[in-house]
Amino acid sequence: MQIIRGCLILVKFFNFDNIAVVERENYFRSIFNVLKVGSEKIGLLKVIIPSNTIAKKHYHKEHFEIFIFLKGRGNVTVESHSVKELYVDKGSILIIEPGEKHTVQALNEPLEIVVIKVPYKPEDKVLEG
Repeated sequence: MQIIRGCLILVKFFNFDNIAVVERENYFRSIFNVLKVGSEKIGLLKVIIPSNTIAKKHYHKEHFEIFIFLKGRGNVTVESHSVKELYVDKGSILIIEPGEKHTVQALNEPLEIVVIKVPYKPEDKVLEG
């Protein structure tokens, strides 16, 4: 915590490489921060999908997911009114809306992703198939 001219500065700093992850289904993740904004929560996650792996198809009832791809190359399939296949790599940003079924596939190297869930609801995931 730092005080400058009577102002309290509450900055949260994270180094993505130093955030430990745990195995979940067929990928790795860590919920590294949950922010409260008014009555809602925003979840910040580190996700790593191993090379040549497809995360299981799922959707979320209430929250949006914002994917920021930091490393790797992959494909994302999104099903809403139609099916969209998207190629993603470092720098790609993708917004998934509630109800959109999706899978994320890492190609020949792991995908490293920051995922922002708005509003954050821990039990919002519905697996398909």
